[in-house]
Amino acid sequence: HGARPTRTAPASITGRGKSTGLSGHRGFGGGRPAPKICDRCLPFRKMFVGGLSWDTSKKDLKDYFTKFGEVVDCTIKMDPNTGRSRGFGFILFKDSSSVEKVLDQKEHRLDGRVIDPKKAMAMKKDPVKKIFVGGLNPEATEEKIREYFGQFGEIEAIELPIDPKLNKRRGFVFITFKEEDPVKKVLEKKFHTVSGSKCEIKVAQPKEVYQQQQYGSGGRGNRNRGNRGSGGGGGQGSTNYGKSQRRGGHQNNYKPY
Repeated sequence: HGARPTRTAPASITGRGKSTGLSGHRGFGGGRPAPKICDRCLPFRKMFVGGLSWDTSKKDLKDYFTKFGEVVDCTIKMDPNTGRSRGFGFILFKDSSSVEKVLDQKEHRLDGRVIDPKKAMAMKKDPVKKIFVGGLNPEATEEKIREYFGQFGEIEAIELPIDPKLNKRRGFVFITFKEEDPVKKVLEKKFHTVSGSKCEIKVAQPKEVYQQQQYGSGGRGNRNRGNRGSGGGGGQGSTNYGKSQRRGGHQNNYKPY
């Protein structure tokens, strides 16, 4: 009877998922390890906070929300170029009940501004089925394009963008496969030779992502530096696009949308 019982978190909390990496977090009293909580529980305890003042610090944000419950993690997203706050952050509570307390309060003010806390939405990862093909000869026929890329998997659609001023095909296309696996196979090589042209292959990004890259860089989208994401390739696009023709090449001054 003298042995002290071992303290363990309820099975509904620990689950069989991976640790969230919060163990040892200083937010728990005395530097004691935090309970390991499954990834499935995080969305119920995490909040997005928008409308923050540029002057609001991480400490200010945490201090405000601590009155609703114990905060185990707090972040403010910063602009890497300016070093200033982007005006939003995230709060992670120890208990999901704290989230409900925040939502029950009609208005929240911090540093003279009305802020907007919401439940953080889990990001759903959609399957990648669409690729961007740059550096393609505009005279390459749809049949030739389909013949080459069809060897990787079934093609759902091929987009052949037209330059509205010249009313001619541009030097790039978009290809959507019916499944995700063909995209993985194509991306095993960065460059493919299609109809005699050395083409660069990247994952196509949604229009919104492209626009954020352009305007988020201070409107420098038409300069070489801002062109890095213009191919829809996750910010890794070739800066050669948009420059004058090189030998054997085709002019590729384009925007993917």
